[in-house]
Amino acid sequence: MRVLIAVAGAFATTLALCAGTTPATLGEVLEGNSLVAIAAFAAIAYGGWLALGRLPREVWRWAVPVGLAYAVAELAGISLLREEADLWLLRPSGWSAVHGLGTAYAAVLGAAVLLHLADRATPDAAAVPAPRRGRLSRLVEALRAPGPTPWRPLGLVFGLIVLCRLPYLLVWWPGLIFFDTYRSLSYARGLGPWESYEPVGHSLLIAAWNGVWQLLGLSDSAALAFAAVLQMLSTTAVFAVLLWRIAAWGVGPRMWWALWAWIALLPVLSLSSITVVKDIPFMSAFVLFLIGIVEVSRAVRRGDRARSPWVLLLTAGIATMVLRNNGVHVVLLGVALLIIPFRRQWKRVGAVLAACVVAYGLYAGPLSAALDVQPGPKTEAWSVPLQQIARIAHDHHATMSDEDRAFVDDVFTWWSVDDVGDHYIPGFADPIKLDARAAWEERTTGEFVSGWLRLVAEYPGSAITATLANTVGYWAPGAPSYDGVVRESWNDIRGIVLDIPYQITGDREQGEPLTGIRALIERHGLLDEGYLAIPVIGMTLSPGFVTWIWILALVVLWRKRAGLEAAFALPAAALMATFLAGPVSGGMRYALGFFATAPLAVAVALVARRRNRSEASSPSAETQRAQA
Repeated sequence: MRVLIAVAGAFATTLALCAGTTPATLGEVLEGNSLVAIAAFAAIAYGGWLALGRLPREVWRWAVPVGLAYAVAELAGISLLREEADLWLLRPSGWSAVHGLGTAYAAVLGAAVLLHLADRATPDAAAVPAPRRGRLSRLVEALRAPGPTPWRPLGLVFGLIVLCRLPYLLVWWPGLIFFDTYRSLSYARGLGPWESYEPVGHSLLIAAWNGVWQLLGLSDSAALAFAAVLQMLSTTAVFAVLLWRIAAWGVGPRMWWALWAWIALLPVLSLSSITVVKDIPFMSAFVLFLIGIVEVSRAVRRGDRARSPWVLLLTAGIATMVLRNNGVHVVLLGVALLIIPFRRQWKRVGAVLAACVVAYGLYAGPLSAALDVQPGPKTEAWSVPLQQIARIAHDHHATMSDEDRAFVDDVFTWWSVDDVGDHYIPGFADPIKLDARAAWEERTTGEFVSGWLRLVAEYPGSAITATLANTVGYWAPGAPSYDGVVRESWNDIRGIVLDIPYQITGDREQGEPLTGIRALIERHGLLDEGYLAIPVIGMTLSPGFVTWIWILALVVLWRKRAGLEAAFALPAAALMATFLAGPVSGGMRYALGFFATAPLAVAVALVARRRNRSEASSPSAETQRAQA
């Protein structure tokens, strides 16, 4: 049976790999791929035979459902990313069956191996003396050494990351500036009223940057370089702190260097570090916020009543709230939910939550009033319903009732029920939102919700498909981001024209032609399709794949019954919920927080100690003594 499963699984996996993402016949799949198919089949069959014989049964109980879920998500993603953006490929067919079975087999094997390796990881490497095998290991040992802050090794980690960021800064000199930042810059220059469309906290940072710009008389290029370098250094400092704490938590040298490579070498994080846009400071604050939660959970587990982790949690939480508009939902909901795992510390959790509420009240109240901040467009909060309405009109406009047709006509400004579907983009809600914006005040919110729910009840299939298509980039492994990595600067936005290299204007016109390395990168798609085509490595450009890294880390924590250690996932789940309600499928800027904190999730999962049921439901002996 073991041989039969290994051979059958290897055959299906080989066909799935050779077929790619386009349905085809067996002959078409294997044409020109015979040697590759034979080599892949042999390797997968042998690896599967070893795994089936050597891995414990308990691992397979978890690996099978995880692998099956991965395969379904992958196949659904392929289907939704087609031009039709539907679930047609999930219907029974020979190609879908082979592709699904092959992907499931490979995913189950991969999950089983990773779960087994996580089981074998040392629960607390800091407590086990490790031999000094070289300078790389000694750096990790120095970072985890007890006592005061290890400034020298911390500085070395900082410097190593900066060295990896410098090539990006030089190639994209003097840095990159995105469309959204021009809104904040226009507020600072008095070209329009302040709006809550952009987070006021980040707009204040842009205003400070503009003040330095004007005070020192910097050229536009010099000012952009100043902001890009400052942001690169600040994000690097945050990542250095993250790697320091990961070492202190007990991650072994090999895994620590793997996590360092993710942070230092991943193009998504490196290029984002020199892009002046609100998402980057938010990412840094979110990383510190999750570090604070992990530090609190570890302190609670060992009965340490130190205040410093709670102070970090509070300050980083406030920064997270004010640097992006969805930050308030992440922090307030996340901290409120922390009462569940930290219920024995409910007073401190309540104090942090109360302080966050007061801070946000001052931010959204007196501060916003002093700046005369105007409310942003109301349609920004209704991406999901508007996309569902547009999809329903796209699929059923010819058969809709007069009442439903009148409702859809009333929602949109320039487009009617018969042509709104022509402008519907499955993975991008902005065109639909913009058309609905002008007509929004013509009805009450209650009237809109009532009409929307009626349409969803009548056409649930189209509504569900619309939401899946608008979120597929966040949960389908390997699915590309709709907007991708910011690779070029914008210019001529809101009447602001900067003397900088740029490729895109506010009217979507082409700017200066690319030359040199940047032209080479664009020509070969080295930061989009070309990168994604690289086996395994290309997956690191997919927000959906990063989501599955998180899922696997949480499965490890669940198996270890490490609920307290998994507390950091609560605000992360709140952040994901805001993404799923957002306008872009797999928005890369939105997902940066998950890319940046994936090492944290992996590290916590590896160092968490497996507990039995009684330990999982009761505090440690140290905690009981501290409470006594």
